[in-house]
Amino acid sequence: MSVARAMIVDDHALIRSGLREMLELCAPGTAVVEVATLTEAADALGRDPEIGLVLLDLNIPGAKGLEALEVLRRHFPSVAVAVVSADEQPAIMRKALAAGAAGYLPKSLRAEVLESALRLVLAGGIYVPPAALDAEEPAADAPVGLDAGALGLTRRQGEILKLLAHDLPNRAIADRLGLAEQTVKNQVSQMLRRLDLGSRAEAAALARRYRG
Repeated sequence: MSVARAMIVDDHALIRSGLREMLELCAPGTAVVEVATLTEAADALGRDPEIGLVLLDLNIPGAKGLEALEVLRRHFPSVAVAVVSADEQPAIMRKALAAGAAGYLPKSLRAEVLESALRLVLAGGIYVPPAALDAEEPAADAPVGLDAGALGLTRRQGEILKLLAHDLPNRAIADRLGLAEQTVKNQVSQMLRRLDLGSRAEAAALARRYRG
C-alpha cells in the first residue's frame, strides 16, 4: 500500500508526536496530518483524498467505543484505518477487526513491535495482536478441541475454522496464516459446502462450540 499522506487521530499531543515519529521512520516522505476529534478527522478526509492511512484512537471527542472506526469505514471505505488504543480488551480488538480495521495496535506495544506492526499495515497487511486470538475464554459447555478430520475438513480448513470463531475478516486470517486472501476465501467456500452450512456466521458459531 503506497501512502502519500497519513493521518493521526488522537486528542493527546504527546501520543500524536510519538506516532508521527514512528510513521516518519517507517514511511519516509509520507506527509502526516494530525487531528484530535472525529469531526476533524472526517473533515480532513473529505478535503484530502490523498490520505490513505488513518491511525485512530478509539477514545476521542465526538465518539464512543467503535463509533469513530465505524463512521470512517462507512464514509471513507477506501482509506485504511488502523486502531491505536490503550483499550486492550480482546473482545474490543476482535470487534474492531471485524468492523474493518486494518490492524489493532495497543499503545503498550514495545517500540520495536509497534514499528513492525506499522510496517505490516503500511504494506497492506492487518496487524492482529496475539491477545485478540488467544485470550477469549471458551464457553463453559464447549467440547474440548476441534478435530478437522472428524468434520471432514483439511488441516488448513480446520485452522481457518478456528479463526472464524473470533469473527476475523478474511484478510486478518490470511495474514495470521501466511496465505493469500483469495486462498482463504476459496477455503471458506469449500468448508461451507463440506459442512453443509449457509454462511460463515454459521461456521463461526460451529467453531465456537468446539473451541478448546
